[in-house]
Amino acid sequence: MDINNFESKEEFKQKPNNYLALSIVATIVSLCSYMCSGFIIGIIAIVMSSQSSSKFKKGDYKGSLSAAKNAKILAIVAIVISIATYVYTYYTIQQAGGWEAFVEEFKAALDEAQNN
Repeated sequence: MDINNFESKEEFKQKPNNYLALSIVATIVSLCSYMCSGFIIGIIAIVMSSQSSSKFKKGDYKGSLSAAKNAKILAIVAIVISIATYVYTYYTIQQAGGWEAFVEEFKAALDEAQNN
């Protein structure tokens, strides 16, 4: 009789990185951008990160890997959208003639809206 037949055939799998920290950073970065662009995607990335941990605890290793991969992709997308928004905002302000000109245009538009 072989002793190896009594050993468990299931190998221990290491918990995958759930990218929770990256998801939180992406959410905060997108919350600070103009119009909070990418904020919802960051929230979804946080949810996917937590799903990765819970699936691993339940023994669903493949599901855990999939959720972690999706969390990483969504967090990166949220950061890229936020950076694009920052670049667009900077470009718009520069096209207006700098920060002072942008503020003057904004005040003029605000005064016009209040007068109407």
